[in-house]
Amino acid sequence: MRLGWILLLSNALLVVLVWWSGHIALALVLAALWSGGQIWFWGRTARRQGEQLRQLDKVAPDDSAWLEAFHPELARPLEELAERIQQRVGQLESENNRLGIILESITEAILVVDRDGRVVLANKALANLFGLDPPLEGLLTAEVVRYSAIQDALAGCLAEGRRREMEVELTGAPERHLDMQVAPVFEGNECIGAVAVLYDITRLRELERIRRDFVANVSHELRTPLTAIKGYAEILSDSALDDRETARRFTGIIENHADRLTRLLGDLLDLSRLESDQLEVELIPCELKLLVDTSVGSVSQAAAQKQIAIHCDVPPSIQVICDPKLIEQALINLLDNAVKYTPAGGKVRVGTRPVEDTDRLAIYVEDTGVGIPSEDLGRIFERFYRVDKGRSRDLGGTGLGLSIVRHIAEVHGEQVSVQSKLGAGTTFSFELQSRGV
Repeated sequence: MRLGWILLLSNALLVVLVWWSGHIALALVLAALWSGGQIWFWGRTARRQGEQLRQLDKVAPDDSAWLEAFHPELARPLEELAERIQQRVGQLESENNRLGIILESITEAILVVDRDGRVVLANKALANLFGLDPPLEGLLTAEVVRYSAIQDALAGCLAEGRRREMEVELTGAPERHLDMQVAPVFEGNECIGAVAVLYDITRLRELERIRRDFVANVSHELRTPLTAIKGYAEILSDSALDDRETARRFTGIIENHADRLTRLLGDLLDLSRLESDQLEVELIPCELKLLVDTSVGSVSQAAAQKQIAIHCDVPPSIQVICDPKLIEQALINLLDNAVKYTPAGGKVRVGTRPVEDTDRLAIYVEDTGVGIPSEDLGRIFERFYRVDKGRSRDLGGTGLGLSIVRHIAEVHGEQVSVQSKLGAGTTFSFELQSRGV
């Protein structure tokens, strides 16, 4: 029976490597399975020969003396054979351990089943994918994989003896997408098992969605001001140039839309620069209060128009390790958002707090604004994502400010966190390494 499985695994190696030669991980797995079969076969042979030697030992208590006395021509060859067998078993066990480590380190989920649908092999990645505790060998497929699409693909492959490829969506939190490829394993003309490899393509699907949204949003953001500029320019050229008051109003509208385009293109360039590998981040000791005061000054006029008070709770002695230009840009974006989405007469606060048991400092921007719904918190750092699209455009936002803040934090090796309560306000914060308080 076990010899049949060695043939199963060798056939799997030949068949699947031909079909999936591009998948290095699968090739490693199948090579490991083939080597494992060899290890089992030669290990079994070595154990059988060792057992024969042990039975020979029982013939006489003083085996060496007995062999040398009565069969001197056998003593030395048998000793050499025993040594070679022992070395061979040791080499096979070492190779088996090494291949086992390789198999467990592969990030793709691997599942091998026999003709009855029972698990012959499942690596750690598969157990983690479905939240199971190994070992899984001997269990039915339905006990390991609770998704009917995967069960049907394996059953169909065993029944038809044909390779299958499909994408599987795993429902739940979080939602996951898998690319599943299944190949039959033959012994002669009979299908005696199947090998399945599951690739997690969740991130790929997420990036595709972001790309689609980005193209659609950029097209919309550019089309709106360009349409307005073109329309008002045509009216001016046709008849409004003679009416100075109308011409002044139309040119003001054109100027506003041109400014909007300028801000949009500037943010796109900043985002592209932050995402490029060529960006040079200059980390130097900086006085945090100076950066905060400069950032507050950039939004003070807009805050004054809405009678919003901006409080700064940053001690002058604090120094942080950062790129001052980038951190200043991040603070300006956060403060600008806080002022835009805080009603007249509200408050905005910039402050710091130590991170417990570290030499790090958290910088936060807190407002008493409209807040963010909980269902939107996970997406507000995406490009062009807006909670209230109409209001954001009316306030002059490009939808890229928070995405830029996130990337600035990431190039510093940090993350931006957000806490918000609808109708009560929002707090954004990120950490930096401190040089003392």
